[in-house]
Amino acid sequence: MKSDIFLEKARLGPRNKVLVEHDEKRHLPGIKRRFKAYTHVDLAHVVMLVENDILDTQRGGRLLDALLAIQELGAEDFPWVAESGSCLVQFEGFITEYCGEDIAGRLQTGRSRNDQEAAVERLYFRDLLLELFVLLTNLERQIIERSIRHADLIMPGYTHLQHAQPWTFGHYLMREGFIFERDLQRMQALYARTNLSSLGGAAQVGTSWPLDRERTAALLGHEGLVVNASDAGEFARDHIEEAIAVLSIMMSNLGRFATDLYVWSSWEFSLLEIDDGLAGTSSIMPQKKNPHALERIKSLAGQSAGWLPAVMSCQRGVLSTDLDMVYGEDIVSNATDACRDALELMTECVRTLILHESTMRERADVYWSTASHVADEIVRRFNFPFRVAHHVVGAFVKASIEAGEPVSKASSTRLDEAALAIVGRSLEIGDAELRRMLNAESFIQSRVTIGSANPMEVVRQADQVTSDLAAHQRWLVERCARIDAALTDLHKQARHLSAS
Repeated sequence: MKSDIFLEKARLGPRNKVLVEHDEKRHLPGIKRRFKAYTHVDLAHVVMLVENDILDTQRGGRLLDALLAIQELGAEDFPWVAESGSCLVQFEGFITEYCGEDIAGRLQTGRSRNDQEAAVERLYFRDLLLELFVLLTNLERQIIERSIRHADLIMPGYTHLQHAQPWTFGHYLMREGFIFERDLQRMQALYARTNLSSLGGAAQVGTSWPLDRERTAALLGHEGLVVNASDAGEFARDHIEEAIAVLSIMMSNLGRFATDLYVWSSWEFSLLEIDDGLAGTSSIMPQKKNPHALERIKSLAGQSAGWLPAVMSCQRGVLSTDLDMVYGEDIVSNATDACRDALELMTECVRTLILHESTMRERADVYWSTASHVADEIVRRFNFPFRVAHHVVGAFVKASIEAGEPVSKASSTRLDEAALAIVGRSLEIGDAELRRMLNAESFIQSRVTIGSANPMEVVRQADQVTSDLAAHQRWLVERCARIDAALTDLHKQARHLSAS
């Protein structure tokens, strides 16, 4: 590696060691993670230069040969210089030793680090999005499979952490399935605005070199250009803000899902538990089974709430031609690492989840959670306004609780007393009929609306999400095939030109 590892020497002289320690060196881990993207961007740029006679075949071939050698080394074996936080300088130094400074110095023809870095970031994030997309579809499959299996598993529903109306575990899971379906939609839309080519924007106003921007976009598998030269550089990176927003929403959804399971796994609820292999114990209390996997997801979801303010503060607090995001910490990589962890953990939690089915069914019937159905039946049978029926049943429930009568011993006489006090007449429904109305299973079966907790409707919802998931899978296959074909063409052309 040549001794001149900074671009500043001619204009500014040697770099201050403090700046090197706290700025240059801090960028190297992020550069290593983006190694593949850097090599693809450089190869596409040089292939285009040669194809358009901006760079002669001899020099261009040697430059491509050096870039292919860099790619072959990989991030682990490339001879990094710890003091330099610029991939451009690192690669130029390697190429200088590989085939001379005359060749190395031509790599940046018609290009700035602005559009280069923007291009790398888009390529890097595109690949991360596809990876997270796969992980989210894996979670969706587990949710669908278990929702169908437990479509008729009745359990208590909660609002305000109090018994509300009963539902089924399958219905609960389908709620989560539709939520994550929207996350998949957001990721697809985000991908379309991320997978655009920045190359050719140069510093911010374009270049006098006749670059073929469409060709570099095609070689990298992009689906279009970031047209404006300044927008194409580092200056307008709202796609990063959008990406972090989309991922933060997904993490929030994962966090709420994990919190439900976390609470329901406590002894006081005892509705379910996670697999032993996903739990931990105490260093002093040998009986403990702590749901570590869920706690990890909850923690990452909590931290994700800070991602978007961090990015937006960095973006918003500068002039429109400043580059603060470039100098900050690598929020993108940290965020995607957290998403990967949370998705893989949640998928395994759902796959291995242990349900206490008898407890779920028993708890669904014990605390007047079906009282709204009695009110509906009173409206149907006696044509009272719902609010009147609501008051009658509310008074009946209050009186039953004060008398110590459980749901299983519900008394039609007590319901008649409430009706007489409020509407001036008895209802004469009868004990057996009243208790049937209050039965959780009868309640679930009585649900008739689209999206309800009726088991047949839960299965229909699962079929709908399965169909949506199949469409997402086709989209994913098409995008991956497009990228693979483009990169195959890129490497084929680079090898061809390097041998010319």
